[in-house]
Amino acid sequence: MSAPEAVPIPWSFTDSPGVLLWMWATDHFVARIRGTEVPAETSDLEGRRFVRSYHWELSDRIRLHQGAPRLLIEGDSASFEQSELLIREHMGKCYDKSLGYRRYSGTQAFTYELSNGQSLDVSPLIGTKCTVTVVIAGGQNRTVVGDFDVSGYRWIVTAAEGAYEIVPEHVLAITNRSEIAEQARAVTYIDAYSGIGRTYREDPRPGCTGKAGFMPGTVDHAGAARCPLHEIGIPEHLLG
Repeated sequence: MSAPEAVPIPWSFTDSPGVLLWMWATDHFVARIRGTEVPAETSDLEGRRFVRSYHWELSDRIRLHQGAPRLLIEGDSASFEQSELLIREHMGKCYDKSLGYRRYSGTQAFTYELSNGQSLDVSPLIGTKCTVTVVIAGGQNRTVVGDFDVSGYRWIVTAAEGAYEIVPEHVLAITNRSEIAEQARAVTYIDAYSGIGRTYREDPRPGCTGKAGFMPGTVDHAGAARCPLHEIGIPEHLLG
């Protein structure tokens, strides 16, 4: 799966003294971005207007609060563009795709921040078998392998023993089978790696932990310890 590019949001713009307001109202939510201008006397000689800060918010109209839209999430940004990206992200994660708003969120609905601060678009991984390494209680790491999907702000990994709901902010790494092949290819002897699992296009030789592979002229390391000849520098989670 690959998320399409987002289409423009149909903002309604209001310009009032000192405040610029962009609003997007639908049957299910109201999105607003407010830009607060610097005082007129501090503008430059050409009369150009400057916005000091932007405040964005997303409010729900499905479940009201005292008859008014219920605030879901809000924040401040340094630019209109950043505010709009955050609106796209949270709208895409809060509301089901069946409502038809996913075209406005684009990849933002599938972009998550990992434990190292990296922002990752996981849309290409949806529907593939992935390996996810998570930090759990006590600072230990746990690796889960299964079919990958997303649900709002959470990831769902379905393995043979059941489905796991994962908080992306606790994730150290996520890879799928094709990525594992590419990463292994990048840190091993390129001409020898077969691109499949832990199999290499060589015959077993002294010092190698693998055994003769299914295909003639290959050596397979499945289930074996790290090979000092073929697997130097490969991250541990890629050897499972």
